[in-house]
Amino acid sequence: MNKTLHFSLQLAIVIAVCFAGDFIVNILPFKFSSSVMSILLLLFLLIIGVVKFDYIKNISSFMLGNMAILFVPLGVSLLSYLDVIKTILILFVVVILVTTPIVYAATALSAQFIIKMQNKREKK
Repeated sequence: MNKTLHFSLQLAIVIAVCFAGDFIVNILPFKFSSSVMSILLLLFLLIIGVVKFDYIKNISSFMLGNMAILFVPLGVSLLSYLDVIKTILILFVVVILVTTPIVYAATALSAQFIIKMQNKREKK
């Protein structure tokens, strides 16, 4: 298969999951993040085997490798709210100091779980 087409198909799968996640969020009777719903939907599809990891491997690596670019607009927009941030700076720092270790721990535990799952799959 043509590598560009293969990459395009992988992108199409990810975009389709994102649209499906957004659709699900719009029909829910409560507020929920569509990006989180899309991630949960993709996880569910990977677990039940509808989407194989190989189907999205290249596009996932590309997106992870270029993720920093997506945070540049966010950082620039924060500068426009600098006066608001100054008023709650201590609270802001406390929240960052408390949540950062929690995120690190959740990421480490998730990575360990995925590695164990991959090792079990490879042994079969």
